Amino acid sequence: MSSLLCTALALAAAPVQGVPFLVEVGASRGIGPYVSPPGLAAGLAAADFDRDGDVDLFVPNGPGAPDQLYVNDGSGHFTEQAAAFNLDVDGNHRGALWFDADGDRDLDLVTVGDCFTSVPCTGAPTVRLHQQLASGVFREVTVGCGFDRDLASFSDSHVGGLAAGDVDGDGDLDLLVTIWEGLAYLFINDGIGRFEEQGAARGIQTLANHWQPVLFDLTGDGALDIFQPVDFTANYLWVNQGGGTFVDEAPQAGVASAFNEMGVALADHDRDGDLDLYVTNIYVPGVRYNTLYRRDAGGLRFTEISAQMGVQDSGCGWGTSWVDLDQDGWFDLPASNDCPGRESRVFWNGLGVTGNYLDATDRAGFAGRDGTGLVTFDMDGDGDRDMAQVGLDGLRLYENLHLGGSLRRHLVVRPRMAGSNRYAVGALVTISDGTFRTSRPILAGQSVLSQEPFEAHFGVGDALTVDVRIDWPDGRSVVLEDVAVGQTLTVTAP
Repeated sequence: MSSLLCTALALAAAPVQGVPFLVEVGASRGIGPYVSPPGLAAGLAAADFDRDGDVDLFVPNGPGAPDQLYVNDGSGHFTEQAAAFNLDVDGNHRGALWFDADGDRDLDLVTVGDCFTSVPCTGAPTVRLHQQLASGVFREVTVGCGFDRDLASFSDSHVGGLAAGDVDGDGDLDLLVTIWEGLAYLFINDGIGRFEEQGAARGIQTLANHWQPVLFDLTGDGALDIFQPVDFTANYLWVNQGGGTFVDEAPQAGVASAFNEMGVALADHDRDGDLDLYVTNIYVPGVRYNTLYRRDAGGLRFTEISAQMGVQDSGCGWGTSWVDLDQDGWFDLPASNDCPGRESRVFWNGLGVTGNYLDATDRAGFAGRDGTGLVTFDMDGDGDRDMAQVGLDGLRLYENLHLGGSLRRHLVVRPRMAGSNRYAVGALVTISDGTFRTSRPILAGQSVLSQEPFEAHFGVGDALTVDVRIDWPDGRSVVLEDVAVGQTLTVTAP
């Protein structure tokens, strides 16, 4: 049966027009077997590491299996080439992150692993750095760069998350690695890829059950802050005091809930111009639930509105992402789950901010799936957002087939900068057309132990042009008026 006929039949089967329809296509697109690391969660990293214009996937694997690098041919077909790039390491890895560690403007790769419940693996969690060379292949440079150390004092610790950003404002990217039942480690970059761990000196090396952090300037003062989900006890919101020292202001900001917070997404869900937080949890009715924190006007303050928006239950919630799957201009929320007998969710915001999200899991083709790490990206260059998810039963790739003749449009913005932060990590992209505005941050690390590409995707409904504003990490801004939609726009900072 031809792929066109398969697509046509799938579209015809989509139960409700306007609801995104996701079809698992991993095997037909080149995705092979995956070995999940023992423990609670794992992730994957999506980025255009070879700078050919399409998004590739790095997938860390568990014991006995080398890590995988799926190189995209531009049409959404992948070839596993980890060995060709010297990345086929068997390290019982759990998460990974692409970022420019050494300031040479190409992407290097960090992997994190541990020995949680693993036999015969022994030792505390570790970080490995793989430097991309001019030839495009990688070499491991862990020894001598500051990562050649154990990250906990006992062998069964579990890596919780990792993220990168310029926390000290010197223009290069620093790295935060957090441990579940352990500490938060902040590695400060000297600009050429040598790192010094300074978590305690900068006020964040607390002992807790840390999961996936997100780094962004939430106060608008030009310095990156850290939202840190925590299992069992209260979350942290480490506010940067300038120069990369932090004070926890989670209680004052209204985000210090003490549930089982694990995965995190950050975007402007209600289109009011500021960024809201969604944090996944283990759902126990009336006790613990996913939290949607709406940013309030004026100051650093959030209001929890999960139940009224209908997004409080995704079982044992893990990776998540705010993504406009149907390109109507409102962000939807897929969320991974790995509780037995439960399934991952797709919360569809087809009604806008005045109405609740709808549970579109069955109609979206996401029913019966479990997993932890989850990322969204455009795998096939058709403008909409597809999805990848890792779980105990493998790596899955979902093609988004909702368009099917729909006139809904999109815009992708890729901010780029001179200097060490080429991919503009920490930038904020905002679009508007006179009737709405919405914003997305450029992040390095999100969901859970995972990463999405360095770009901002927007659905724009039936709009033909929009205005684009980029607030750069260094405090400058640029506004582009009447930008045509239906394109991927690369904007370089002046």
